[in-house]
Amino acid sequence: MPGSNYDRDLTVKEGFVLSKFLVKWEMILVYILLLINVILAVFRTNLYFQAGTIQSIINAGLDVSPMVLGMVFILLLGDIDVSVASQMILGGMITGLMMDHGVPWIIAVICGIIICMICGAFNGFCVAFLKMPAVITTISTSMLFRGIVEIVLGENSLKNFPKWYNKIGWFNVGPFPLSMILFLIMGLIFCFILHRTTFGRKVYIVGNNPICATYSGISVTKVKMQVFILMGFMAGIGSIFFIGRMGGGVSSSMGTGYEMTAIACAVLGGVSTNGGKGKMYGPIIATFIMAFLTYTLGLLGVDPNSKKIFTGVILILTILVSTINKQMIKDFKLRTMYHNNKNIEALNDRTNEQIKELKKQIKSGKGDASKLNAKIAELKKDCAEKSAKLWEDQKADEQRAKERYSTK
Repeated sequence: MPGSNYDRDLTVKEGFVLSKFLVKWEMILVYILLLINVILAVFRTNLYFQAGTIQSIINAGLDVSPMVLGMVFILLLGDIDVSVASQMILGGMITGLMMDHGVPWIIAVICGIIICMICGAFNGFCVAFLKMPAVITTISTSMLFRGIVEIVLGENSLKNFPKWYNKIGWFNVGPFPLSMILFLIMGLIFCFILHRTTFGRKVYIVGNNPICATYSGISVTKVKMQVFILMGFMAGIGSIFFIGRMGGGVSSSMGTGYEMTAIACAVLGGVSTNGGKGKMYGPIIATFIMAFLTYTLGLLGVDPNSKKIFTGVILILTILVSTINKQMIKDFKLRTMYHNNKNIEALNDRTNEQIKELKKQIKSGKGDASKLNAKIAELKKDCAEKSAKLWEDQKADEQRAKERYSTK
């Protein structure tokens, strides 16, 4: 029907643009990863080019990788889960205890993962149904889960785990670490779930605006429960990676701080802590960055405590960059360029959009370039005149307000 909302051009206005692709956050992360490798190659040349070094770096840093994938979904909801490391150790303990009592390894492993999923479900119930703040809930459950492990194990450790755990932690398939292959496979699956399924779209909608999601017919509580259970499942998978890297053993003191590393990787990958914004590709790249960065800092003589400080600084800077790129730049432009006048800002934004469309027409050759350029010049002139008039009106209003208050 012409003139109706159904008579709209829904075609993609702009295809692949190389210049924009090269400055995407994910590409910036690739540049950072390459830079870290260059620094390591320059300052530790003999070690870097020694056979097995790259594989060791990757193996050593990917024990946290399954939890990073789950954490992306948690952060996209606008929530957080700081209990994942405790869930991981609890699940590993259950598997180890069952193996010690002669339970077949496949049942023991599945039970360990199920325990982690139950932990995730408990977190989800508290957050989704009881409306408890996620950060307080998961801090509490982190102490709860870790306390259970400490009571059961005390100072002891468990070492009876399936032999293939060690292979996941350190085995290479040709030149490629097995842990990296498994991580990339899981990453592809999670990319598909997040970006190509109804569930992924629901996660974005709930993270952006849970009230709007509710009125759209989406069960916010159900989505949150599913995501926290998924996080528990990935904590269970993470226990396999972690125990494998630790040589097939687990104790109550292990895994401390791994939740912060998982959050750091997700945030560094471009996932907003406010929810509703981010992609899966960035955190996958960021996981490799953290692996290489941690190893490089160790080779450069940085002690473990300083590494934690460095991780915290990275988190703060990443969140700060994300904030600057959005609201702070917009507010700065409003104050400096538009005299803190929303009307002037809206006028300039609308004019810039019109000019952008006209330039696209010129570039595509759809119209007379001279006429389109003349129209662009006319739009700029008209915008400048209207902006000046709005600015004069604002100054006049401010002056009248001063006079009115001064007479009182």
